[in-house]
Amino acid sequence: MHYLCDSKFYIKMSTYPNIYVDEAGNTGSDILNPDQPYFVLSAVHFSDEELQQIQKDIPYDKELHFVEMKKSIKGRLTIKKILQHSLMNEDHISFEFIDKQFCIYAQIVDMTIEPVFYFIYKEDLYKKRGNIILANCLYIFCRNHSNQEAVSDFLHSFEEMMREQTEESIEDFYLNVDILSSISDEPLIDILSHISLSRRILDNVLIEDNKYCLDTTVTSLLCMVDHWYKKLKIKINVITDDSKPIKSSLDIIEQLSKINEKQQLVGYDTRKHLFPLPINSLSMVDSKINFGVQLADLIASSISFIWNDTTVKYKKFQEELKTMSFFQLKGYPINPATSDFLEQTVDDSNDSSPVDFIISNLSKKNI
Repeated sequence: MHYLCDSKFYIKMSTYPNIYVDEAGNTGSDILNPDQPYFVLSAVHFSDEELQQIQKDIPYDKELHFVEMKKSIKGRLTIKKILQHSLMNEDHISFEFIDKQFCIYAQIVDMTIEPVFYFIYKEDLYKKRGNIILANCLYIFCRNHSNQEAVSDFLHSFEEMMREQTEESIEDFYLNVDILSSISDEPLIDILSHISLSRRILDNVLIEDNKYCLDTTVTSLLCMVDHWYKKLKIKINVITDDSKPIKSSLDIIEQLSKINEKQQLVGYDTRKHLFPLPINSLSMVDSKINFGVQLADLIASSISFIWNDTTVKYKKFQEELKTMSFFQLKGYPINPATSDFLEQTVDDSNDSSPVDFIISNLSKKNI
């Protein structure tokens, strides 16, 4: 199904390069799911000729589906052959890798502390990487806390509040903030005090369309769109499987792709993205019959597989994959930052708020 087309003359999709997208480890808003601690969204760029070449070089008579392929000797051999193919390089592969055990802390900062800074303190937490610094501090303090049961209650009640938004879930979350604060040292108490203040401005904390509020699929997709545009210097066609989070955001993606403004970088320091979104089209297809999306699935699942715990049955296969040069490819990680990164001096002279930019431009469309 074809969803977006950025051209008044309906320029054919073949005019623009195709980016095939799929993900692994997606648990939606159940971000604390212990069985899937990592989320990977891969976005691969291949021409039709290159896809045909891979199929010719490595024939396989079934759908490329990592979970099924790893169960057979032939499937595992095919996975290894594909990952070792000469086209599997940074000119064709990119991905976002999310450590969900860290991401939940970043979301707590973004969804409870940032509104406090914006609406109460009248400050922009995103400048000078303030949100990243706080997320890392909150992560470290909680991971090293002596009472992990209280930390777990704090995290799970946040997830529950954002998903359910009932009076009971709200009460439970802020009660757990207070409990954790009462048994913590001063640095963590200070961070938790900002979270407590967010109760005053719940209308700015709780998201009306909350079904996918903790799901990272769409933000990861937009990161990949930005990557491929900057690499290819041309708008792209995004081709993905039938993703519910992406489908639910199609309208906003279309609007952000058609903003009537000169293309510009919007954001903070090194975290700037291009607007309007450089998407020519976004199509959802049946992955069973689309080889490009199947490759994206195989790549995302392979990356997720080498990081996750696995059964004894697949340990040898996991170790074999880990030795491959493919896994030296650099993606876009969302995980705890190094001290060197946090101490970097950043240029914020051209910073601008993406939220303000988006609200301003979408408001123009509704006038």
